[in-house]
Amino acid sequence: MRRHTRRLIVGSAGSANSFGTIQSVRDRWGDSVFIIAIDTNPRELVAASVLADAFVRVPSARSPEFPDALRQIAASYPGSSYLPMHDEEIEAAARVARDGRLPPDLDLAAPSYEIVRLCGDKWAMHQWLRANGLPSPETALATPDARERMQAPLVLKPREGCAAAPAPLVRGAVDLANLDPSHWLLQEQLREPEVGIDVFLGRRSGAFCCVCREYFERKASVAMKVRVFHDPALARLVERLARGLPLFGAFLVQLMQDAASRWQIVDVNPRVGSGTRMSAAVGLDFAAANLADHWAEPTDSLLKPLMGEHYVARQYADYVTSRP
Repeated sequence: MRRHTRRLIVGSAGSANSFGTIQSVRDRWGDSVFIIAIDTNPRELVAASVLADAFVRVPSARSPEFPDALRQIAASYPGSSYLPMHDEEIEAAARVARDGRLPPDLDLAAPSYEIVRLCGDKWAMHQWLRANGLPSPETALATPDARERMQAPLVLKPREGCAAAPAPLVRGAVDLANLDPSHWLLQEQLREPEVGIDVFLGRRSGAFCCVCREYFERKASVAMKVRVFHDPALARLVERLARGLPLFGAFLVQLMQDAASRWQIVDVNPRVGSGTRMSAAVGLDFAAANLADHWAEPTDSLLKPLMGEHYVARQYADYVTSRP
């Protein structure tokens, strides 16, 4: 019989982020961690259920029933750590913890609610970045006055949200018609390449590590082909961000260049990304390091210094699931 030394609940198990995290857990701890995968989809439609020891279908994190679902899972699997993985789920879990409604036997591995909200509100994050001397593209609430004041070309972006849909160009005042400017932003158009930076900041040691991923191809927002490299200037920039917030554990920062080829921070995600597993392929497993650090284990072997640059190409695999 297998001896499990820990229990880990992994949220949003149907996402690429969660699947990669579960792979990292298996690589690092094997079967010693009992993994409970949770998702809004049924088990047979969640590939990660094949890698997990148990599966629980849960309501959406936006649903008022979500906190009760967490309590039921905590009661079924006492002493578990809980790693929410989708932005809405992270915010919901962090809010429950802030309000003192998190089950006492559930160990939440997530940033504070205040940090999560700051990361989720692109307008608030833009203001925070500028106030702290960090680069952020020209941005304003989507009003006609702002459109007249800002230099074209401009794109329209939702103030909140995590979808990677292309931002449409704003060609005139008609594009802002019927929009609530408190929910939409105008932003200067940036240019490729987009670079994602996997980041780690130790909760106790303050140890810092990061690696850059330049996207060559993405499908349905999932990175398929990337260049993995180290850039000292970007590393210094992101370390200032990590320590300034502060944002501990593993997370993802995305940057693009403006017309003057200056890097601008476009998103700060309080979690690993769908392509973070590609960094693990070259010796930097940020998802495993996040959990090891949370569990007060060393992380040095998981975040080896990167030598040179590497290219990673992802291919699909098929997983056969079953109904309960």
